[in-house]
Amino acid sequence: MARYTVTLESAAAIAADTGFCWTRPIATVGHKLRRITVGLQVAGGGTPTNMQCQLGVARCTNAGTTPGGVITPGKQDVQTNAAQTVVNTTYATPPTVVSPDLVKIPFNSQAGADLPYEGDEYYAAPASVTDGFAFINRDNALPANHKITLTLVFEE
Repeated sequence: MARYTVTLESAAAIAADTGFCWTRPIATVGHKLRRITVGLQVAGGGTPTNMQCQLGVARCTNAGTTPGGVITPGKQDVQTNAAQTVVNTTYATPPTVVSPDLVKIPFNSQAGADLPYEGDEYYAAPASVTDGFAFINRDNALPANHKITLTLVFEE
């Protein structure tokens, strides 16, 4: 199986319980999350406001409508094929998510979090055009100029 990386920043001052990244498999290829790294940064520099943050990872049950902000995943091994997984940062109508979240990753704005899921098959999206994962800022709205930085590693 090949591995791919996606890196992104959320919009600044993202509201609580707002999604900012979605992954979606295609009809013939699924994917498995293998690592999530998350932190907070201040746009333009400076020190982030000291606060508790939480990233929610939820399963999606439909494809949403009018996706935007397409991110092309990077290959970890340049000899592999291009990733088939679709990654978006915006939707007119976001995909519906399953409650509760699969996992909530708490972190402090001064530190961040890095979670490897090696060998854990529970975070898998089967080949389908409707399933996938949503990455959601949970509980606290971010202050002005603050952004969530997210790095995902997934396997197809």
